[in-house]
Amino acid sequence: MKYLKKSTFYLNKLQRFGLYLLFVLILLFETFQHISVEKETYQLTEADKALLANYQITSKSYTFNSTSNKQLKDSIKPFNPNDLSLEDWMNLGFSERQSEIILKYKGIVGGEFTSKEQIKKCYVIDEVKYNELAPFVLLPEQSKLSFIDYSSPKTKIVYKNFNPNDLPQQGWEKLGFSPKQAEIIMKYKQIIGGKFTSKDQLRKCFVIDDRKYAEMKAYILLPEKSKEDEKNEKKQIRKNIQYVKFNPNNYSENDWQRVGFSSKQAASILKYKNILGGQFRSKEQLKKCYIISDEKYLEMEPYVDLPENVNFKSEQTKVDLPKNEDKVAEKIEIKGKFNPNNLNHEDWIKLGFTEKQANTILNFKRSLGGNFKDAKTLKKCYAISEEKFKEIEPYLVFE
Repeated sequence: MKYLKKSTFYLNKLQRFGLYLLFVLILLFETFQHISVEKETYQLTEADKALLANYQITSKSYTFNSTSNKQLKDSIKPFNPNDLSLEDWMNLGFSERQSEIILKYKGIVGGEFTSKEQIKKCYVIDEVKYNELAPFVLLPEQSKLSFIDYSSPKTKIVYKNFNPNDLPQQGWEKLGFSPKQAEIIMKYKQIIGGKFTSKDQLRKCFVIDDRKYAEMKAYILLPEKSKEDEKNEKKQIRKNIQYVKFNPNNYSENDWQRVGFSSKQAASILKYKNILGGQFRSKEQLKKCYIISDEKYLEMEPYVDLPENVNFKSEQTKVDLPKNEDKVAEKIEIKGKFNPNNLNHEDWIKLGFTEKQANTILNFKRSLGGNFKDAKTLKKCYAISEEKFKEIEPYLVFE
């Protein structure tokens, strides 16, 4: 009985060695398989590497040939983008590198453009340029034989919040993409620098159509546009602004929007003007508007048609202070630090301001949404002179 019991559970030296060897082989096999999958998922082909190198050089600035845009528009004729050579793309206003990328992009989408939508998603063709070319492109808006082939509609995908930068290829497949589509998304991420910086950037991947993007959008943990995209858009807006001499007192909300402000900013500028009594009396007052940054003011200043610091007649504005109030109050002793957001009308008077000045400061605070953000914002209130601001600045706290 002792012999049988021992033979059932006992492993001799050779058997133990064989078992250890089996474990090691399994471990090596799993490791090799993992490395193989990683390489297959993330490795770029030589063509992709060339595309990546070109993209990184050109992605910093998509400047198109500046040779007479108007003349170029007049010369464009209907064309099939699949027939265009490198020189043909350059004749349409693209640089040589941009043209090379467009041709390589055509290779990635299967060697042929099948719709305008594919052209639009090429990352070196911005929206302005696409809108210029779209009427002449001899392709349907969307491909009939769409490359998009998501998983069976019977299988409903339950979305959760996700960061597309954290998803491996298998993660994209779980969201309903085919293995080929998931692989292309991973390659696209590498081509744009290895990281998605905004929803807008992800949307431009040509295997993600509008329907699928709309489905995922609410769950994507990325901003709508990256800071760099926003800066580029602002620069583009500035380039398109054509200033002429203007009197800011005559500008409506639409006029302020035409010089680069949003609807909300334009309304705030008009509100600020009303606080001043219905008109700007000098460029200095315009400069103090908290909506207008120093950079924007310097851009506009040469075109602002306002006399510098001219005293308007009392009937022209209600802002002019009475003779007994236009003098700066005597310097007072401030006992301790204070938060200007907590001061009422009487408190401002105790600090040495006149009644009208105190009213103007409180009105200005209301126009900001009820709070001064910092000392720089407070300083923009025209009722606080430079001298007076220097007097109270050391005691200001914002909590």
